[in-house]
Amino acid sequence: MENFRSFQELNKLKKEELIEIIKNLKQKLDKKIVIAAHHYQNPEIIQFADFIGDSYKLAVESSRTNAEFIVFCGVLFMAEGARILSNPHAGCPLADMADLNMVKKAYDKIKNEINNEITPVVYINSYADLKSFCGEYGGSVCTSSNAEKIINFFLQQNKAILFFPDYYLGKNTVNKMGIKDDFIAVIKKNLSLETTGNIKKAKVFLWDGFCPIHYNFIISDIINLRKSYPEIKIIVHPECREEIVNKSDFFGSTEKIYNIIKNSNKGSIWGIGTETTFVERIALENKDKTILPLKTSACKNMVMTTLPYLASSLQSILSFLENKNNQLEYEVNVDKEYQENAKISLQKMINIVENQ
Repeated sequence: MENFRSFQELNKLKKEELIEIIKNLKQKLDKKIVIAAHHYQNPEIIQFADFIGDSYKLAVESSRTNAEFIVFCGVLFMAEGARILSNPHAGCPLADMADLNMVKKAYDKIKNEINNEITPVVYINSYADLKSFCGEYGGSVCTSSNAEKIINFFLQQNKAILFFPDYYLGKNTVNKMGIKDDFIAVIKKNLSLETTGNIKKAKVFLWDGFCPIHYNFIISDIINLRKSYPEIKIIVHPECREEIVNKSDFFGSTEKIYNIIKNSNKGSIWGIGTETTFVERIALENKDKTILPLKTSACKNMVMTTLPYLASSLQSILSFLENKNNQLEYEVNVDKEYQENAKISLQKMINIVENQ
């Protein structure tokens, strides 16, 4: 094996040297590893990915791989999901907006307020303990690409939904489904319940959380782009504010945004309301179109995955396999008490989506 370099040494190398090191390590590790990368990763990381996608696609692909190691280029909750389905530094501010203790209190309060059974649905942008809670109470994980299917699955069983932690994904989804505000309640940070209708008849309870990256976009961002480019089409992520989604031409998951633009006509003009690194990569891959961000809004946690970190992770795996190192760097572990029920809620999501 080539000389094992510390992270500090790797961090001092030129980009070209790191690329060669990663190529060599990936070749040596061969089928023992897969590298998974979220769409928001920098192009320098994307080039090494065995599969690229949004949260749902990565969850499914991770569940199907036979590789011994998954090197996950994303944020912590995504890596936790891969760990659960396949058998540390980058967090997520949205995932931090709901904790298990508060969710349990909200669930109990709602259960005592309404006539129907309450079922928890957690956005995949959450940690393992909340996924476990959903599995324990008969609920499911969802992603931005399948939230409508998951919510509808439980509503058809005459169950009310506790949806968390992203208010805007929930609200934009139920708006699309035609659910009126009188049947929607908001769970505020003090656990009070707000609705314009009768709380006992509410069908969906939305947690008061949001993604700071998508919350950045405001109506004037769309107005200004439309003034400059009258023929522009606006497409945004459903984590954006309700008014942004309503003023756009399309909205959908990261994967949907990627595919719509990829398959659009040459010469078309697009304004995109989602994470900036992703928008920049779409622009590079679609030079026959004009692609613009609504505004710069970068996820600082996603870009924490760098070439030195990737090289260091691969080195660590190779050293571990050669019995030269008994500890993997950056290994993501999930508390055993959460593994079984978290897997149940993740697998339920996949089963609902794949069987419809």
